[in-house]
Amino acid sequence: MSFVLAAVYAGLISVDRFAAFNFMLSRPIVVAFVLGIIFGNPHECFFIGLVYEAIGLIDVPFGTRIPKEDSFGAFAACMLFVLLPIEHTDEFVLGFLLTVLLMFPVTFTCALGRSVNQKLYLRQHKKGRVNTGQLLFFGILLAFVRGVVVYGLGTLLVYVIYNFIRGHLEHNVNLFLFSLMIFTFLSGYILRFLSVPSIFKYLIFACGLMVGWGVL
Repeated sequence: MSFVLAAVYAGLISVDRFAAFNFMLSRPIVVAFVLGIIFGNPHECFFIGLVYEAIGLIDVPFGTRIPKEDSFGAFAACMLFVLLPIEHTDEFVLGFLLTVLLMFPVTFTCALGRSVNQKLYLRQHKKGRVNTGQLLFFGILLAFVRGVVVYGLGTLLVYVIYNFIRGHLEHNVNLFLFSLMIFTFLSGYILRFLSVPSIFKYLIFACGLMVGWGVL
């Protein structure tokens, strides 16, 4: 039952972020607190929420730029903490790294959703009749389904990758993990200066990460 409630809440998070609800249900600190109440560990989840709330406050967008999915970061990190025993520093760093990386493709799905909404509006406008109620209903429904599906699959992917990497870690030697994290964020900083669409930056980033993993 707890996981069903978490899935429903994931849909509400997406609606709150991108369907103009703005009830603060999607703020990372709120996401973490609610999940902590659902699964019975509010103290740990609250501190996880603080981390991603800080990330969200740093990345404040201007104009029409889509903000990074800090809500997903808090959701996936709290769920990972619920599903697995995280007892060592390197395990926490690994979970943090994976959720931050997955924030980028999850943010891209929002751009796809906006594109679908825009095409639906333009199609109705071309016919000379815009049904506002239908557009609102479809937009809210699309945002809710996106939250349930994307947040669920994203969390599952974080869980699978985390278990795979964790099986190859030694708790007393975490230099490998720290090096991977440093190079990952440095490469992300350099990619900011490329004047290409974001999707290509994400692809380059992912390919570089895989190559770096092989080299290290």
